[in-house]
Amino acid sequence: MIDFFRKWKYLDFLEWQKFSKNTVIIVLLLLYVLFSPFVIFLAKEIFEGAPPPFPNVNSFFEFPLIWEYQGYVGSWFVSFNLGFIIIYIFTSEVSNKTLRQNIITGLSKKDFFLSKIATMIKLSIIATILYYISSIIIGIFHTPGSDINLIFDNNFAGCKFFVMCMGYMSFALFLAILFRRGMLAILAYFAYIHLLEVILRQIQLYFIKSRSMIFWPMNTFEDLFPLPFYRLPDTWLEESLGFKPLQTTGESILFLQYIPLFLLDFHGIFSEKEMRN
Repeated sequence: MIDFFRKWKYLDFLEWQKFSKNTVIIVLLLLYVLFSPFVIFLAKEIFEGAPPPFPNVNSFFEFPLIWEYQGYVGSWFVSFNLGFIIIYIFTSEVSNKTLRQNIITGLSKKDFFLSKIATMIKLSIIATILYYISSIIIGIFHTPGSDINLIFDNNFAGCKFFVMCMGYMSFALFLAILFRRGMLAILAYFAYIHLLEVILRQIQLYFIKSRSMIFWPMNTFEDLFPLPFYRLPDTWLEESLGFKPLQTTGESILFLQYIPLFLLDFHGIFSEKEMRN
């Protein structure tokens, strides 16, 4: 076990050495750190004085709802910034022809694979810590009479945020090895998340009116932190659709099997394709 963690630390160090001075990655990380905790304050301008059924704007920043709203805002930054970073890290190694050189100079296929997992876990931990700290600080300043029980009444928000990060990045890594070109992988990534899966789910709903349409991979990650407003019409939509349109936390966790599936697909394609080149 000690040797495993030493190896893990070494692989993480190698990845950091390769990309710590890369301008694109530094800019994306800085944008994430500087903006993701504070974008929620735009809600004060957008929803100030909004009529029912919209909630009072102050509730956005109070416990326990701050965990939901901050998680939803963070999910957009995770899907864009962190997903982009993972695609960029892998495809830049392909375009710079350093990927196969890593194998030649002694880094095994397993080590290379683990180095990408280490990077994903590290980014997920950093993002989760930032989410947790910012939510607590904002909530404490905006919740009158908050106590420890109210502060941590968050339905395992930290765990959900971490696995959401891993979900988006595992999908990004899978597309990176599938397309191997940065622009193609990035276009495919955002097109699938924001367009293709939505269309496919609506087609399924049209032909097969079944609750299975909510268990597509990106929707599973999104439903860990759905837009809290969606919970308002949830009952109305259930009556028209015949099923609940949002996943429960338990269902989302059950269908997070997509994460190891994407990672195993990446490993399989990498092992086959890179050793042939």
